[in-house]
Amino acid sequence: MWRRIERHRALEVHFNLALRAYEDKDRTLLVRHMRAIAVLPEGGTGCIEYLALSWRLKWLEGDGQAAVETARLAVHLFPDDIDTLLEFGQVLIDTGRALEAVRVLEDATVLAPDDADIWYELGIAAEHCDQLDLRFRAFHRAWRIESLDEEVEHRYLDDDRIQEIVEVALARLPAHLRAAVGNLAITIEEYPAEWVVTEANCDPRVLGLFDGPTYIHEHSLDTVIDGPSRIYIYRRNVERQCADTEEAEHQIALTVLHELGHYFGLEEPDLERLGLN
Repeated sequence: MWRRIERHRALEVHFNLALRAYEDKDRTLLVRHMRAIAVLPEGGTGCIEYLALSWRLKWLEGDGQAAVETARLAVHLFPDDIDTLLEFGQVLIDTGRALEAVRVLEDATVLAPDDADIWYELGIAAEHCDQLDLRFRAFHRAWRIESLDEEVEHRYLDDDRIQEIVEVALARLPAHLRAAVGNLAITIEEYPAEWVVTEANCDPRVLGLFDGPTYIHEHSLDTVIDGPSRIYIYRRNVERQCADTEEAEHQIALTVLHELGHYFGLEEPDLERLGLN
């Protein structure tokens, strides 16, 4: 029995190290761990872990079509594995097959109706193929599921540290811009409120949001101001996206500058050109 347990642990260790190699784009190390999984009694080239790594290897090698076909095989062999369905949907989206991704992910929601990740990816797929009603329903369902999770551990950032990062980002602005944001409120929230998804029509995993009149409208004589403009920073979403504290801190600062750009009237293409996307 203990030998079997150790072999399962070995499979898990090799799989996790291979995933890390994939994230680091280290093909050599990824292949090494795949070979180790291939010879384990609990592994082999037909196990779900090996197939999951196989499509990632094809992706690293730049062969998107082979990655799709390998992920499709994994779904065929393991049709009830939610992670495999989710990954297949993501591969389809990334290779421009959003309509097929919608079908795959809709099937997955039947198997796992309370899986927020499935609903979120369905919203992304629907957005890619302009199915806006489905996008809204899927994102709202993802929001409902995640908003009920009150026991989220703060992985990297407490309120004081986030506030410090925000203040440093503002302090680095040119003097005339610092003066212009004097009345702008910046609020740290755990997760978006429902109106962010339903009224602002945003992604429920948005990192930040600007809400209110822009600087130009605030200073227009024809504008009636109902409270200050506001920037929201969503800690849970930032921490979900980032791998460590340093990355999370950088993302907070970048998000603040991105939303400030909206306050000053910049659109997404302008922010992208400035490196604030």
